[in-house]
Amino acid sequence: MTLEYLEIMEDVRNEQKVPRKIRGTLTIKAEDDLEFRAERKTGISSQEEIAKTAAGKIYRTVGEQKRSMVAHIVIPEKEADVPAFLHEAVTKLTAGMQSKTKAKTPAGGRLVWNDDDLSVKTVAKEHKIYVNMVIDVKQSPDYNSTMLKLMSKVSQCFAINQSSLNLLR
Repeated sequence: MTLEYLEIMEDVRNEQKVPRKIRGTLTIKAEDDLEFRAERKTGISSQEEIAKTAAGKIYRTVGEQKRSMVAHIVIPEKEADVPAFLHEAVTKLTAGMQSKTKAKTPAGGRLVWNDDDLSVKTVAKEHKIYVNMVIDVKQSPDYNSTMLKLMSKVSQCFAINQSSLNLLR
């Protein structure tokens, strides 16, 4: 074998060939649907976990271009009250996080609405709904119309959470 032949063979080895091997995981799903997930070269996770429960998790993405926080919640297929389940799961996931708004209501309840000027919380043990309205008279001198708007929001909250509020009885 000549030196020239060995150099050519080295060049062929260095080029990408077809077929080539790629490390990863192949999952065969129902009806022979195939899903291939390639193994990462860096070995660095793309998720920085913040909180985790049995129903889901909150994590921060570690991408270079667009970083964000993601909430992943798994809902059982036969769940009767999906909004209530979602709200309870988010409440459990965000238990240790600080809120920017400061709504003062009894501990142990479930916050079903929280804005800058309105918060609605249910306390199942007491069979009560707490509504907290804040009206800044300097910003809105017509406090009657502001109160009516807030009461409309409360009515909207009750309509959205009707099935979970019925459980308080």
